[in-house]
Amino acid sequence: MRNTLLLSFCFLACGLLPAQQTPEAPQKFAVATIKPSKPDAVALTQIRGNRFVTEGTTFIDVFKYAYNVHPDQVVGGPAWLRTDKFDILADPETENRPSSDQMKAMMRTLLTERFHLVMHREQKNLSVYALLKTTDSPKLTKSTADPNGIPAVGYDPRGELQAGNATMANFATFLQRFALDRPVVDQTGIAGHFDLVLRWTPDNFRADGKSGDLPQDMSGVPGLFTAIKEQLGLKLQLTKADTDVFVVDHVEQPSND
Repeated sequence: MRNTLLLSFCFLACGLLPAQQTPEAPQKFAVATIKPSKPDAVALTQIRGNRFVTEGTTFIDVFKYAYNVHPDQVVGGPAWLRTDKFDILADPETENRPSSDQMKAMMRTLLTERFHLVMHREQKNLSVYALLKTTDSPKLTKSTADPNGIPAVGYDPRGELQAGNATMANFATFLQRFALDRPVVDQTGIAGHFDLVLRWTPDNFRADGKSGDLPQDMSGVPGLFTAIKEQLGLKLQLTKADTDVFVVDHVEQPSND
């Protein structure tokens, strides 16, 4: 069923609808609550109006959103960073919706203040996928949404990724977040915001993929690498690159004050 497009992380409508925004948004949320998730909570992250809302998300889930990184780029820290799940409701209490960058900046402040996070950056040579142009012209649809709006993304683990108002850097981040087992870096050199739909037959890129449980209308759909070439005129190339990693020096279970 299509409603299983549960969009593990969904910023639906936030980037697809025009939104008034302000460059003067605060660098921290006015109000934020963090509480343990219910045992059966499904991972969900949304922008609801001006609010940042999660259910069933780990510290790493929130960190990778706030810093645009892959989990491989987070080093150290206790095991609960990757296992304990939290529900977060954070409200900047602003009249206008913060931009994507402003929302992420506020999330970084929340991680520091409420998880008492202390960390430092290092460079590490990692295996990454480079997102590149091919010799063919890219098959990309320009977005008509406000370019300052928050990008929208929808993901179906059976092999569909939808992105709205997304840059190529956003698209690379979505690929590493949902579809691939290592960081993805944008090396296309393509500027602008685009609306994208990518459909592929999943394999073992993600442990939670269900390649044996595909809908009938996905029969004959190629694997991810071929789908990116055929449907978008782009390609993924495995390479090594010096990449920022975040080393956790200190972190605590979240306070709710």
